Parts: sequence; C-alpha cells; structure tokens
Amino acid sequence: MSKTNLSNSDKSLPTDASGNEGPDAISKSERKRQMHRLQKLGTALVVLKPDLVEKLNPSTSLVDAIALARITKKNEALRRQMQYIGKLMRKEDTLFIERCEQLLNDLNNQSAQQIDELHQCEQWRDRILGEDSNSIEAFILHYPTADRQWLRQIRRQYAHELKQQEPASARAPASARKLYTYVRDTIQASNEGAD
Repeated sequence: MSKTNLSNSDKSLPTDASGNEGPDAISKSERKRQMHRLQKLGTALVVLKPDLVEKLNPSTSLVDAIALARITKKNEALRRQMQYIGKLMRKEDTLFIERCEQLLNDLNNQSAQQIDELHQCEQWRDRILGEDSNSIEAFILHYPTADRQWLRQIRRQYAHELKQQEPASARAPASARKLYTYVRDTIQASNEGAD
C-alpha cells in the first residue's frame, strides 16, 4: 500500500471572479453573501424617504431604480426590480455602501431609543396611577421640574373615572392619557436639558 503525497499544485485554491487563484481570492460563497447583503441594503433604501436617499449621493441609475421599485405593485416585478437594485449596489463605491450602512444603523438606534423612552413613560404612568403613594415622590426625585400637586390631582381624577367607567370599556380613562402626555413631555424636557 503506497501513500500518495499531494503537492501544493494539486490542492485547490479559491479563485476570485477573474479566475485568479490564491489565498486572497474570495470564494463563491462569500461573493454570494456579499451580493445578498447589498441587495438587503438596496431594499432598505427603497423604504427610506427619498430625501434621505438623495443625501447619500447615489448614482442616477440607482435613484431611478429605487423610484421605480417604490411604484411597482406586482410581486414578481418587484422581486426582479430588487435584484436589479442589488446589481446596481454592487457597482457603487465602498464609501457609498459605508454611508448607507451608517445611516441605517443610526436610524435603527434612534428607533430603539424611542421605543425605550415610550416604555419608560408607560412604566412611570402605571406606577403613578397605582396605589403606591411613593411613586409620585420617586418621579419628582428623578424629574424635579414635575408638578407634585398636578400629579396628585390627576391620580384622584383617574380613580374617579375608573369608578364611573363601564367595565366593558377598553379605552383608558382620559386622565391616564393626560398623565402619559405629561410624563413624556417632562422626560423629554429633562433629556433635552441634560444634553
């Protein structure tokens, strides 16, 4: 039984798009991943407002393709248009791609921050409207500009509205909505003052 040694020339090295072999060549799988990533990026650009896309300074052919995708209604036509946008994205320079990714990351972070603020406002509203009398003091400790007297008054009004409300009503009492607005405005004013 003889052992065969494979020489370096027998090993298959990856090749890039132009057929060059070597360790720096990109595999076909990696190229496909990059193509799919750029197509997803192009899809995200279609959803953005046109003025945001214009600020990125894309090529005119990409702007036209995005505009056409926005008005395309048929599923198959839209799919083909999105593939075409992906193809055009591959022709764009890397600086444009980086600007697109940065913009989308900024928008996603901004959206997550807004959701966190919404949850924070809802939690404060629920705490203040609950039976805990220390919740108003805790809110004022966090946000000293808040009006203690108004918060106590709105809590009493909420309790009164709950007694008069029909059990089948799914709508929150008006005082709860007013309190949410007040809490949101107080938190935003505090955050703006901190900046």
